[in-house]
Amino acid sequence: MTRTIHRARWIMMEPGIWIENGRVMVQGNRILEVGGIGGTTHPNGQVMDHGDGILMPALVNAHTHVTLSTSAGADDAPGFIPWVQRLINHRNRQTHHEATRTVREGITAMKHSGTGLVGDFGPHIPVGEAFEAARLHATVWLESLGNDRDLPPLTENRGNIRHAWAGHAPHTTSPALLKRIQTADIQLKQRFCFHLAESREETAFLTNGEGDWADFMTHMGIDFSHWDCFGKRPVEMALERGLLDHNTLAVHLLEINVKEMEKVAQTGAHVCLCPRSNWMLHRKLPDIGELLKLGMQPAIGTDSLASVTTLSLFDEMRFIHDHFPNMNPDVILGMGTQNGALALGYPYLGTLRPGNRNAMIYVDLNVANAKEAAEALVSTENLSVNPMF
Repeated sequence: MTRTIHRARWIMMEPGIWIENGRVMVQGNRILEVGGIGGTTHPNGQVMDHGDGILMPALVNAHTHVTLSTSAGADDAPGFIPWVQRLINHRNRQTHHEATRTVREGITAMKHSGTGLVGDFGPHIPVGEAFEAARLHATVWLESLGNDRDLPPLTENRGNIRHAWAGHAPHTTSPALLKRIQTADIQLKQRFCFHLAESREETAFLTNGEGDWADFMTHMGIDFSHWDCFGKRPVEMALERGLLDHNTLAVHLLEINVKEMEKVAQTGAHVCLCPRSNWMLHRKLPDIGELLKLGMQPAIGTDSLASVTTLSLFDEMRFIHDHFPNMNPDVILGMGTQNGALALGYPYLGTLRPGNRNAMIYVDLNVANAKEAAEALVSTENLSVNPMF
């Protein structure tokens, strides 16, 4: 099989580890070597010189709902519950053709903006096929809400696409169903994922079983009268039920205090943050600094076009940089690459290391040094990105 040597002015092996005038040698879908231009042990091979920009790992969108792409613009609803109702209305009106088309458009947009691995939540639309056609890696979670029941069948894993079950959240999915899904995902050897501590409405509902969200659940025909989870905050409830461990990916963690963060950190659970979506819907941002102090390595996701304007991880990282200006750019880049790969269970993605999968991108930036390169990647609008997979 032919070897290809990719050359560029800058190679980001992983955040904080840079090579000037470097190369990445690949064969098929594997990285063979990474180093300086003159150091290859395999001199034969096709050489592709990409120029003065940056070769780096493909980005990881650890949480999105690509099937909600038809609901773009729903973020102008006046409040969280009206926003949820608008999503439901959009989904009920969309045709299968429209849903399939917007799924493909969303996946294409993610790829063209540098994403190579995705964690997607969604209903029964063949998103796995669309991810496979785009040559992305993905875990596709089939989301369940409501009361305990048998789980629906999953599509078989194929190629770089994995399938698993997911609970939606503690305020929409019964404790028994969440636990059933967790057990099933462990048996599948896939991550168990659910939204946690995203909204004030979730916290109020779990604290007393009443309020606006309780009324909305009743309106939707979900009987929660037998749920034995009330009287506790979301994280407290999840801890008590054993829903947080090293195989869990908890998404959002917006309505969470420092003591709860400490307890989550102790479980070894992975976390994914969606700052743009949180700001759009709740005008609040996760406490990223405190999570980092506790040794956690948060991944990031765009959530859906129903609550953000793009599915670009570069836009997500730039948003974090703008709102947390003192945060090291390498830390932000880690959230968008290796943290996401580890959170989703793909240790062979997210870095350019020998033996890893060949999933990299070229970013056309002219910078003077590695520090400037990292800063530019998280602060520049409308980057020119070439996915090489």
